[in-house]
Amino acid sequence: MGLILSLNSGSLSLAQESEKAQKKAPPVYDTEADAAADIAAAVERAKKEHKRVLVVYGGNWCGWCVKLDEFFKKDRTVSRTIRYEYEVVKVDIGKFDKNIGLVDGYGAMIKKKGVPYITVLDGDGKVVAHQNTGDLEEGDHHDSVKVEKFLQAQKSPPVDAEQVLATALKQASKDGRKILLHLGAPW
Repeated sequence: MGLILSLNSGSLSLAQESEKAQKKAPPVYDTEADAAADIAAAVERAKKEHKRVLVVYGGNWCGWCVKLDEFFKKDRTVSRTIRYEYEVVKVDIGKFDKNIGLVDGYGAMIKKKGVPYITVLDGDGKVVAHQNTGDLEEGDHHDSVKVEKFLQAQKSPPVDAEQVLATALKQASKDGRKILLHLGAPW
């Protein structure tokens, strides 16, 4: 019995097919990352930008962790909310034996609830909420409505623009400075 290959101008060669199959998507979790430093940097950015920090615990071996990462990127509504309201930090937990002091320090119950697991922090690094992502699933996928509802409920409350302006004017007057007022919106 022989092997017959039909090559059309638009098709991939056997070598190209093999090479394509061997290429893997980059890992979701950086196994070499300094999770504590990454969270500290995200908290600093979140405070400055009036956002929250979304800490996602998981591992590259975890199918649901990979699914959640893809979902965050591909679901348009959720992706937009994350982009404008959160600083995301992915924490590799190994096989439940890595970054455990950090996990425990935030009170995340990954050993009891599993991964992926989410902790939301405010701009001061304090825990706002924990979420077992199994509660955000529907069958074999994450439910867009459930995830979006969770994210919206945890986002930073809006600032009072008039109060911010009044505080800035008062400080500028005291320091003999001027202020630059920039108005904008994320859309």
